[in-house]
Amino acid sequence: MDETLAGAGPGAAPLIAALDSASPDRAAARASIDWDAVREKLARRTADLEAIFAGRGPWADAVLARRAEELAETPQPDDEAGIGTSMLIARGVETLYGLELRHLGHIVPMPRLARVPGAPPAVLGVIAVAGRVMRLFDLDRLCSGTSARGAAGSAEADQTGYAIVLRTGTGRPAALRLREVERVADIMVPRASAPVEAGPLIRAITAERMAVIDMTALLDVVKT
Repeated sequence: MDETLAGAGPGAAPLIAALDSASPDRAAARASIDWDAVREKLARRTADLEAIFAGRGPWADAVLARRAEELAETPQPDDEAGIGTSMLIARGVETLYGLELRHLGHIVPMPRLARVPGAPPAVLGVIAVAGRVMRLFDLDRLCSGTSARGAAGSAEADQTGYAIVLRTGTGRPAALRLREVERVADIMVPRASAPVEAGPLIRAITAERMAVIDMTALLDVVKT
């Protein structure tokens, strides 16, 4: 078990067990790949990442918007082209997550949080981003179940990290709180589904023990 999972509370046990039991996906390499196009696409993404982490421009917003537009124009998933699916790699208290980039809007350092008395354990409270008020969900608690409040940390810890605003369309605006935002990467998602113990929001688990979020299921939860 890696250090990230070492301090997880009892509510995270099913997800931890699923991560431990996951095996690498050994999908066969696809033929007829246009490697020149692949290299050009990866070069553009590398340049974008260098600009982000050098602090040039609004942090991550422009890249997220541009990548969402590119993905919307391409009906065929990136996996079919052999270069993976564009994802934001972010870390919670209990594990590493992959979130499909086209469903994300903004990434901001944790804003001021207002608590909501009587809210479900996964709802930390409400925040305001770019003039919009929205509920803030803790992804660890969503994935581990409502009993995981103690595993996520203290009230002070809930004020740290980043808020990732979701593209909810006509649904209620919502954001996810995560402890660390690591990078944007193209991920080859395993064909095998995650074990049922991982919960309904985990689509697959990679060889690197990253939990790939089922964004459709997640959006259904947070938009209502």
